[in-house]
Amino acid sequence: MNISVTGRRMNVSDSTRAYAEKKIKKLDRYFNQLIDAHIVFSVVKLDHFCEVLINGDGVQFHAKEKAADLFSAIDLLHEKMEKQIRRYKEKHQMHKGPEKGEMASFDYPDTAGTRVLLRQVSNKPVDSIEAYLQMQVDNGDFILFKKGVSKIESEKDYANKNYAVIFRENGSLRMVELHFDKKGKGHKAGKFISYELDVFDDSRTSPKIKFKKLSGSDFTTCTLNEAILEMDKSSRSFMPFFNTDSDYFNIIFRNGDRYEVMVPAF
Repeated sequence: MNISVTGRRMNVSDSTRAYAEKKIKKLDRYFNQLIDAHIVFSVVKLDHFCEVLINGDGVQFHAKEKAADLFSAIDLLHEKMEKQIRRYKEKHQMHKGPEKGEMASFDYPDTAGTRVLLRQVSNKPVDSIEAYLQMQVDNGDFILFKKGVSKIESEKDYANKNYAVIFRENGSLRMVELHFDKKGKGHKAGKFISYELDVFDDSRTSPKIKFKKLSGSDFTTCTLNEAILEMDKSSRSFMPFFNTDSDYFNIIFRNGDRYEVMVPAF
């Protein structure tokens, strides 16, 4: 479990940090794939606040508590978070977690009852190089990721909703992104930000890549149903596209006799 602790306009003592990490780490037992937890302390007059943001099994949990001292606030927060996670797990019957994030299946009658499995990707922001490395580690041809910094230093890093895709196409690598503040209008204007990746050093630790910005983008925009129909009539193994129903990037791919779709997690 990766835990980061910061103070908002205050210094956090070693004893407070250790106590908070110990309490929050106990929540690890509720998850199959816990990604990380970010704890933030603050003091306003006589009130001591403790806030935590946890990302686990593709789901985000958040809580905030106040007390007369930080240790009491930590205890209250741990109790509150534990109840929140238990309620969620019971509601969704997630007694055994999936491989990659939270999964949900849906039937689409418009495509002759095709069953599609949706996979939420991690909402931990990473930079483009780290995303490329993850794709290499997975021996994959595509990745959908939240574009941001590789080191989480504040809750703002989690709050951004800028997603991007990196994928192989006709022997080359491309990255396409669309900032959240352009959501709902960027795809209509065709103003995706598209790059071609020139890999000079394909090191698994420190690759050297030049991101060459392209003047335009012919990135696919369609609904999920349309994407399924396109996959049905083609021999493609995957297809990244901008989902015009949700206004976010998706990647549809074949997995045996079914389709799976990578979607953002917010």
